[in-house]
Amino acid sequence: MQYEEFHTQLTLDPKGRLTLPSPLRAALKKAEVDSLVVVANQGNRGGLSFYTPEDYRRIVKGRVRDADPFAGKTIVYLRAIDSTSQAVDIDNNGRVLIPPMLRKLAGLDRELVAYSSLDWFEVWDAGRWERAFEQAMSLWDQETGTTGLSSLPAPGEDR
Repeated sequence: MQYEEFHTQLTLDPKGRLTLPSPLRAALKKAEVDSLVVVANQGNRGGLSFYTPEDYRRIVKGRVRDADPFAGKTIVYLRAIDSTSQAVDIDNNGRVLIPPMLRKLAGLDRELVAYSSLDWFEVWDAGRWERAFEQAMSLWDQETGTTGLSSLPAPGEDR
C-alpha cells in the first residue's frame, strides 16, 4: 500500500503505544487495514519498519519465498530480519502497541521520528535517526560525488 508521504516527530506513551499520524490513519482506515506487521529493520542498530500484512508477505517474505531454506543467506535473513516480525493491531484511537522486545531492539524511548517510504513506513528513536540520517547523507555524497539533491538528474536527463 502506497502511503501519503510524511516525516514527523512522534511520542511513545508510557505503555509503549504509538499514535499513528492522522494521514496514515485515514489511509489505513480507507483501505480497511486494522493491523500491521512490525520488523526491526537493522536488528539492534536501527528502527522499526511497519507493513500492512499483505505488503509484509509480498516484500519481506517475498525475498525468500522461493529460496533454499537451508542456504546460508536465507538462514541469516530469516534470523536477522524475519524473526523480529510481530503483528500489531490498530486500536480505535489509531494507536499500535509496540511489543517490548521490538522497543528494546530499536532503542525506542519516548521521542521518535517516523517517515513513509514506498510501501511501508519506519519509526526510529530520534537519536538513532539523527545518526542514521547523517551516515546515509555521507554515503550518498560519497556515491554521487556531490551533496544532497544536487546529484539527482533533472527530469528527462539521463545519467
